[in-house]
Amino acid sequence: MKKSINPSELKQLLAFAYPERRLLIWGTLFLALGSMVLLTFPQAVRITIDQAVETDNLALINKMGLVMLVILTIQAIAMALRYYLFTLAGERTVKQIRHKLFDKLLEQEIGFFDGQKTGDLMSRINSDSTVLQNTLSVNISMILRNLASAVGGLVFLFITSWKLSLWLIIILPPAALMAARFGGKVRKISKNVQHSLGAASAVADESLSNIRTVRSFAAEDVESSRFLGALDTALEIARNKIGLIARFTGVITLLGSMAIVLILWLGARMVIHNEITIGTLSAFILYTMTVAISVSTLGGLWTDFMNATGASSRIFHILNRTPLISNEKGRTLESLKGKITLRNIQFSYPTRPDYRVFENLSLCIEEGEAIALVGKSGSGKSTIAALIQRLYDPDSGEICIDGADIADLSAGWLRRQIGTVSQEPILMSTSIRENISYGKPDASDAEIKRAAEFAFAADFIGGFPRKYETLVGERGIQLSGGQKQRIAIARAMLKDPQILILDEATSALDAESEELVQRALQNLMKGRTVLIIAHRLSTIKNTDRVIVLSNGEIVEEGPHHELVNMPDGVYFQLVQKQVRGDGDR
Repeated sequence: MKKSINPSELKQLLAFAYPERRLLIWGTLFLALGSMVLLTFPQAVRITIDQAVETDNLALINKMGLVMLVILTIQAIAMALRYYLFTLAGERTVKQIRHKLFDKLLEQEIGFFDGQKTGDLMSRINSDSTVLQNTLSVNISMILRNLASAVGGLVFLFITSWKLSLWLIIILPPAALMAARFGGKVRKISKNVQHSLGAASAVADESLSNIRTVRSFAAEDVESSRFLGALDTALEIARNKIGLIARFTGVITLLGSMAIVLILWLGARMVIHNEITIGTLSAFILYTMTVAISVSTLGGLWTDFMNATGASSRIFHILNRTPLISNEKGRTLESLKGKITLRNIQFSYPTRPDYRVFENLSLCIEEGEAIALVGKSGSGKSTIAALIQRLYDPDSGEICIDGADIADLSAGWLRRQIGTVSQEPILMSTSIRENISYGKPDASDAEIKRAAEFAFAADFIGGFPRKYETLVGERGIQLSGGQKQRIAIARAMLKDPQILILDEATSALDAESEELVQRALQNLMKGRTVLIIAHRLSTIKNTDRVIVLSNGEIVEEGPHHELVNMPDGVYFQLVQKQVRGDGDR
């Protein structure tokens, strides 16, 4: 484990902060002004004691009182401006980091998300970024301020009394060595704390996202126990960190107190021997306290900085990750006809590399052909659809569209040519209008309404008070299953794709709605290449060809009317099961 922030990560962090350099420069100037002005305060105290009090000069006392008031006023104004400028710069910088982090997550291939927990990724965007924000906005300015006070205080200590300063310096090396060793330990444990908090966040996200399932199984206690277990783990790690920080803080405080006691004892002896004045000793003590407080504060700030390096490692792990499948790199085709060819495909999911879904799959879908992929769950139907969309790359073999290997094409461009309607459509928590136009944001009102009519959604949309501006709720919770399905079909229709993938696209509809949507889908399918992943006979029978999959292999293929008349065939058995009502739906 590294004991300091990675130089490349620090360079990236500074690059994010570079646009805010003016704010940071001005903040640094006010920081320097405030520190310099404050360092003159002990000298004012020395003059007051030695020249005013000792001589009973009331006028000088009044004058020095006014001087000290001005010093403290300037220091307060400089501190306020320093805080404002650094904090604003930190907020702006972390906004950039959060935006870049979110964009980088959107760029990652689907296989990356298969191995991640949503709650942990959200923890990086939220809590990890907040830790980094606090460091950039407050802690760095405080580190600089206390560092300037410590260094400036040391300089004035030598100017005031070099003999006392030499004794004081004896204590500094042990404190500095301890801080360096302590920082590495805190960084390591802080990273573990952030990981544990991310795990707890993942549990909460999963439970709340599936609250209906939790409620249906009366599993509130189970989920509460899971979350409490994750919190207990995080608490145990945090407890270790707190103990480490407490020990360090105690030792640093003791060293600072010992320094002050040492200076008082030595200084008093020097005053008695007329080596220094009482005013000089007072100034020296104030400088000593300034240095001691600054060093002690730096210890705490260094802890926060190590926390930030732990959080930044988790953030930059995402920012520096190159997706295995680039969305935009690659060429595009001037036109797309829709012929799809899979040759000798071998494929395993990244999270299950030992399980081979396809061993040597080959399949050709002609331009404008409508095929149905059927088979039991796990036979590979949805995997074929995912590979054609290049959500994953095969381990070997090639997938071609109109003769072009999709590995050479822009994945983003390819997906814009493919329309999908899934078995459980996911709607965004926006309006019906925005959901229908999701694949075509610049669509006109007329286009949106035409797509809704085509999907037989216009009637129920018109029944809402706000019509197309109706908010559908998180994951479309305000709509029924059939309504969500028809919104998803309208979304695919508006996209006007050359290739269409229907995954149980009518499974959530009642008989009347299904008949209407089947007619709409038949119109939509004309002139397009269509893959239908389904078990419902009504969805399959009008396709040009049926592909029957079993254990990742094509075991039968042909028109529905031929396969359904083969009593010994796999397809015949599947149809019979559905007719009896016990099919895999």
